Amino acid sequence: MNQLTSTLEARMQDMGLEFMAAGLESYLEAQARTENTLSQSIADLLDIEYIPRRERAARSRLKLSGMPAIKRLEDFDLDWIKGGLTAKQLNELASLAFVPRHENVILMGPSGLGKTHLMLALAYKACMTEYTVWYTSCINLIEELGKAREQGRLRRRLTWLRKPHVILIDEVGYESMTREQANLFFQVVNARYEHGSIILTTNKGFGRWADILGDEATATATLDRLLHHSHVFSLKGDSYRM
Repeated sequence: MNQLTSTLEARMQDMGLEFMAAGLESYLEAQARTENTLSQSIADLLDIEYIPRRERAARSRLKLSGMPAIKRLEDFDLDWIKGGLTAKQLNELASLAFVPRHENVILMGPSGLGKTHLMLALAYKACMTEYTVWYTSCINLIEELGKAREQGRLRRRLTWLRKPHVILIDEVGYESMTREQANLFFQVVNARYEHGSIILTTNKGFGRWADILGDEATATATLDRLLHHSHVFSLKGDSYRM
């Protein structure tokens, strides 16, 4: 390694360009055997730093998301679904166009149709596409907000819940809520309204949400905000677990 290369490596390290510094010598050797233009050479050099940084950031987003498992869209068996979601609609979801538009995705249907798989797969792609994601089950969300209210930090927690690009709320409707819990759930939906996307799974049709939330007025207000900018998919089929 000559003196100039050593100097360049040292300056890259000082600037925090650790991947570029580590790969500089092999990069220069490879470039000496090519006829790339200056702009292409610069682009290739930047990729040495950019690509690993992006991958590392994606791993951090995945870790912070709290998702219980990694699922991928290519592993989702659309053929198992007997209605409610077409290949065209799945491709539209996979584009993640709903995220910058702050739209919601509601995945409705009985257990065993892959609702949570699809939710997690969309969230995984979102993390890979530089969107922040946070996962919770409905039960855990309500319990957490109840504790936050008791400790006088509910407003702070609701403010935080507006920050992720996408929030995942799994298994809405598997347990009924008290009126107080329903009000907390409404506050989450209201905090996210036109500020960020929600992907939600539920085994109950909207006509039964008054029973889930224990109050028709709260259910109406919640659905009004949740469905205003939403893509609703009522999945049909047989449980793969059976």
